[in-house]
Amino acid sequence: MLAPIKHLLSNYRIVLASGSPRRQELVQMLGLNAELCPSTFEENLDPADFKDFSDFIEATALGKADEVFDRLSGAGDNKKLIVIAADTMVTLGKEVYGKPKDSADAVRMLTNLSGACNRVFTGVILKHLNGVRKFTDTADVYFGQLTAEQIQSYVDSGDPLDKAGAYGIGGLGGAMIPRIDGDFYSVMGLPLHRLCCELNQLFLEDLQ
Repeated sequence: MLAPIKHLLSNYRIVLASGSPRRQELVQMLGLNAELCPSTFEENLDPADFKDFSDFIEATALGKADEVFDRLSGAGDNKKLIVIAADTMVTLGKEVYGKPKDSADAVRMLTNLSGACNRVFTGVILKHLNGVRKFTDTADVYFGQLTAEQIQSYVDSGDPLDKAGAYGIGGLGGAMIPRIDGDFYSVMGLPLHRLCCELNQLFLEDLQ
């Protein structure tokens, strides 16, 4: 997917504004040698202040990208800097499900998600010297009907405690999900197909 710009990538320092090994693995699958640099941006934006979930999730991702870009710009590296930032959230109706506060909160979330369809929003920012390219990808995730014992066992595994919506589709949580409408990797936290399309346009249009 990145073949049209492969010869250009070595001229840039590509940084993933994240501490997530999962997102780094996804970027590396594309052949991008991206380094991790967790953002110190305080994620305290209120979804109620935005007209829709896409605007909210992009604003959060932009906050991460801006902080890392400003911190690393002029760091003495001759390569031009591109920062990739992403943020993912789960919604059920009009309610936003972020990362659970504790195990009890994870049980609450999963109990509500059981037997229902939730929507995952992943906002992505590509920040460079000339500006910003941004997009949001969505996927609908259908949960099977879960028993209280199954939910508690999953929470006790520790897997859902650091994930939006209290589940991770790439691990044990995937067994709870019989169907997805959308990009599997968007639910994982980084929509790879759309990211490739946007990177191609970035290099072939914005950076020319």
